[in-house]
Amino acid sequence: MNRRTFLSSASLAAAPLSALRAMAADPPASQPADANWQEASGLKQVAALKIRSAKEIASSRVGVGMECLDRRMYFPEKTYAHLTALGAKWARLQTGWSRCETKEGVYDFTWLDEVVDAVIAAGVRPWFNVGYGNKLYSPDSPHESAVGQVPLYDGERGVKAWESFLRALGERYKDRVAQWEIWNEPNISVFWHPKHKSSPVEYAKLVEISARAIRQTHPKAQIAACISGMDPTWIEKCLQAGMGPHINLFSIHPYNREMIPEINYASTVARIRSVLRRLAPHVRLWQGECGAPAQTTGHSDTWMHLWNMNERNQAKWVVRRIMLDLFMDLDLAQYFHLCDLMEAPYRQANGQERPPVMLGLLHGKIYTPKLAYAAMQSVATLLDDQTVAEPNYYCALTPAAGHAQPQQPNTMLFRRSGQPMLAYYQAVNVQDDAPPVTVDVDFSCDGKAASLLREPVLVDPISQKAFAMENVERKADKPYQRAFWRFKNVPCLDYPLLITDKKAIQ
Repeated sequence: MNRRTFLSSASLAAAPLSALRAMAADPPASQPADANWQEASGLKQVAALKIRSAKEIASSRVGVGMECLDRRMYFPEKTYAHLTALGAKWARLQTGWSRCETKEGVYDFTWLDEVVDAVIAAGVRPWFNVGYGNKLYSPDSPHESAVGQVPLYDGERGVKAWESFLRALGERYKDRVAQWEIWNEPNISVFWHPKHKSSPVEYAKLVEISARAIRQTHPKAQIAACISGMDPTWIEKCLQAGMGPHINLFSIHPYNREMIPEINYASTVARIRSVLRRLAPHVRLWQGECGAPAQTTGHSDTWMHLWNMNERNQAKWVVRRIMLDLFMDLDLAQYFHLCDLMEAPYRQANGQERPPVMLGLLHGKIYTPKLAYAAMQSVATLLDDQTVAEPNYYCALTPAAGHAQPQQPNTMLFRRSGQPMLAYYQAVNVQDDAPPVTVDVDFSCDGKAASLLREPVLVDPISQKAFAMENVERKADKPYQRAFWRFKNVPCLDYPLLITDKKAIQ
């Protein structure tokens, strides 16, 4: 292997995907194959990752979801301490028109004030998702939250009421909330309308109406459009329908049916960016919602190909998803959700009551951290705005003598405090519990070898431990000012381990 090993969409698409197998009812009781990799590797722990809270991190692009406040599906006051300790710097909140206006023309923002102020006090920047209707103006709504009841279809009275609500929101939160996402996943029926088919033209119309109303009282508001998934053609049609002048951001929600965050991702993001450059070059790209469950049953996400999701596999997915977003240089990398949504029924546009949403970093009802919470902490600590993606590098993963070939090897390079931070792993389905393999890592990047990786360590973002790397060969290529290393006999898992200097994690 003589090239950088970042996975292309072609290589993943061509590979046989174990996600195509039939779903199993429950995860196996046995431990994952990599559960004891640290003991088996013989590496000596020399440090622990010093986790930083949101108040200690100045800025980053890492965010977490705090949606479904409109439906009271969790108690936000039970999450604030966890939110601070998580280290994410952004939180997405749903404004809940039906909860704010229960009497025509009278707004009660008390509950939303409490959440917004608490999030800010936690050291986190709130941004709004403005979506869903109001039964006062959508009498046919099957439930009080009016999920998916688009004001466009409620006549002039409904549209004017929607505009009035947005103007009131803009006036109240203009000094606290800068980013406003219009609607949620308008390209799928469960969030658009039970009787009207979604279309880019109709969504563009809703965005224009909404953006103008918000900016009447909040002129500096940054407006985001969004999409379920990441279909470049649908985004292109929205912009062709005249959306571009009204938005500053486009938020993709890259869920997929396979528990492989990398699948087709680089190529699709490139296509979306091409569309934006051509039709709306001022619009920035966000990853505004994504998630993976910690179990296979008992929740609403049955559309995914799930057979072996557990807390550890969820944690692996989280690390891969958020790190990949940041390596792809998206302006936001957001996880859905801070906690499982279990305190109230989950309903969509058709009014059908569905099982809970179990994608949380915290356990629902008891509000205790899952393993994915620790994984997210590590990513938030290490990949804040002091850390940048570095595309110019070389890395090859080859099997150590007598060991198996790594499956679908992937690497990503970041710089933190001037030091390289190399992430490497096997980009297979996290549900496969791929056994660890032992590899030699050949790595080079720009910079003088004498000043880089003086005390190399191997960091595990899930356990938050750092291990000494003693079997290292290094040299310098003086003409090209590049540093070369070979790290011999190191474990390679199905989630990123990080090679960096000890001072970069302290």
